[in-house]
Amino acid sequence: MKVTWVVTPVGYQRIAKRCPSCNIKRDFTPSGAFRVNSQKKVLDVWSIYKCTHCDYTWNISLFSRLHVSKIDRQLYHRLMTNDAATVQHFASDIAMLKRNNAELSGWPDFTVQERWPVSITTHQRFRVSVRIFRSFQVSLLSILKHQLMLSTGEIQRRVEARQIYGVTMKMLKSRKLKAVEYNFQLSSETLYARRRIDLTYR
Repeated sequence: MKVTWVVTPVGYQRIAKRCPSCNIKRDFTPSGAFRVNSQKKVLDVWSIYKCTHCDYTWNISLFSRLHVSKIDRQLYHRLMTNDAATVQHFASDIAMLKRNNAELSGWPDFTVQERWPVSITTHQRFRVSVRIFRSFQVSLLSILKHQLMLSTGEIQRRVEARQIYGVTMKMLKSRKLKAVEYNFQLSSETLYARRRIDLTYR
């Protein structure tokens, strides 16, 4: 039996830096706007970040000295109109943030959509497929805790007892997840330990 968890970040990945206005290190989040400078058909594009405690802004470079012929027209339009989905896309681009020497701060919240096959029968073990919708700061451990309503210690004991199989605690704790699919197995006892599955027939 296969169960799929589709994981989607909620909100923005925060970054930390010293705020000159607050005179202390603060968290910054995207303001929802881009800055686009065009000179002689060469573009410079930034995402504007804002201090969570004041109005001080910090520009994160997205494109530098890029010829207009090399940028997708639809992307250019989304940048010029401050498209919300595009702001979220670049806010989740960890490689881009690191190129700007941005220090990641905290873990974004996330939602999990659980998908079951149409026919559900009794099984001793379930194959779980975790699909990360967009790369962001999250670990498989936090997803398991969220879905199974178990503590870190309880999950570790179940990994050691092979009730959670095909993954190690080191892999579970890693925050370096990409927008790909991760697979492991759960015993039925582990899946149902703390939660009740309500089925709706239509």
